[in-house]
Parts: sequence; structure tokens; C-alpha cells
Amino acid sequence: MLTVKVEGIGNGMRTDSVAGKHKIAIDEPETMAGKDSAIDPLSAFLASLIGCENVMAQIIAKEMNFDLQGISFDVEGEIDPSGLMGNLEVKPYFEKVVIKAAIETSESQERINEMQAAVDLRCPIFRTIKDAGIPVENQWVKAKAAAAV
Repeated sequence: MLTVKVEGIGNGMRTDSVAGKHKIAIDEPETMAGKDSAIDPLSAFLASLIGCENVMAQIIAKEMNFDLQGISFDVEGEIDPSGLMGNLEVKPYFEKVVIKAAIETSESQERINEMQAAVDLRCPIFRTIKDAGIPVENQWVKAKAAAAV
């Protein structure tokens, strides 16, 4: 069993956390009484999802002998902020997460789909969201080739 540990200190709306030798700061925008000095918690959560999906894609690509030349993500989460602000009739968490990944590869869309399915099964953050019952739309497609200049 692996234990993941992070320590943090809050100062107003800002939190400075440390995990091993790495630091991360989280803050809220000025509209939420923060100073906008760092990424907000919800965006950091989605960035963690991107990072986890990328790591798992790299691992699984090697296992599958998949030609993964690059991967880029566009992730959005839908949330009603009134739930965060005390409206108990509204869920205070993402009600939907949409993942779009562009895969740079010589592989077919069928192979991309196989890799995506494997990543979906093994990515801890993806599974945490999905297994919590939050709808996830996850579309991985071959990246369009850059236009010739």
C-alpha cells in the first residue's frame, strides 16, 4: 500500500503545500476574496487529473508498444458555485467533467481507444471521479497534423 502525504499551511485564502521536496501554492481569485497569487483549488484538481492521465498514458503506451509521440488535454468541470457558498440544495462538487485529449501518434483510432480504456481503468484520479458517480465525458482522438507552412 502506498501512502501519499501532503502538508499545507493556510494564510487567508492561500495555501502553501509541500509534498516531499515539491511545493505548490493554491489561492482564490480576487472575486472569491483571494489574491489570485496561484492556481485555484478546482483548477488544481483538474490539472491533477491531466497529470495523472498523462502519466498513465505514458506507462500504458510502453506496455502496449503504442507509438505515443505526444498528448495534450483540454479538461473542463461543471460546478454550480452556489453550492460552495452554502446553498445546501446544490451539490458543492463537479456535476460533470469533460476530458478531450489529442494524441500525437501513427496509431489507428481503434488503438487510441484501447489505450484510453486502459488509462480509464488505471488512473487513480479519473477513477476517484468516475467511481464517485460524477459523469465523465472522455474523448481521445488523433491530433490533427500541423499545417505545412
